[in-house]
Amino acid sequence: MTKVTRAVIAEGVFALGFLLLGLFVLFDAFTLEEPGVYSVVSPKTFEYIIGGFATFVGLVLISEVVRGKYGVAEGTERGDKFLPPDIKTMSIVIGSLLLHIFLLEPAGYIAAAALTFYGVTFAFGSRKFLKDIAISFAFAITVYFVFSKGLRIFLPDGIFENLLGLAREVEG
Repeated sequence: MTKVTRAVIAEGVFALGFLLLGLFVLFDAFTLEEPGVYSVVSPKTFEYIIGGFATFVGLVLISEVVRGKYGVAEGTERGDKFLPPDIKTMSIVIGSLLLHIFLLEPAGYIAAAALTFYGVTFAFGSRKFLKDIAISFAFAITVYFVFSKGLRIFLPDGIFENLLGLAREVEG
């Protein structure tokens, strides 16, 4: 019988969370309304692939934890003291992701994504504001351009999309 420690509980919670994430994505794929356009590869296809893979990985992780095969944190050896998570860094990353969710529709993709990318760089210790924000905006603009113009998957328009002339033209 394996001793239940904080590390074992943490691995079990992570594995269960991964399984639930996969199941949620699969549920969302089943309930997603398809556009009226015929396509061999629909938006549901990617959700099925990602949801199926995440569900499979979650089940494998749970079976590993139940069988007593635990992961070893990088840079540590078996038997080393369990280090608590870095709550400050994790909180900044989660806050950045929540900011993205709340700003996406009102501010547009580029503004929301650039702030999220900057928040993550800040969380991981970078303090070069101008460089980080410039790279964040460049990356957000590139992703917006590739999706909206190249793949014709339209991301929400906002302030920067209009200023850069990238906003989608409404037909009719």
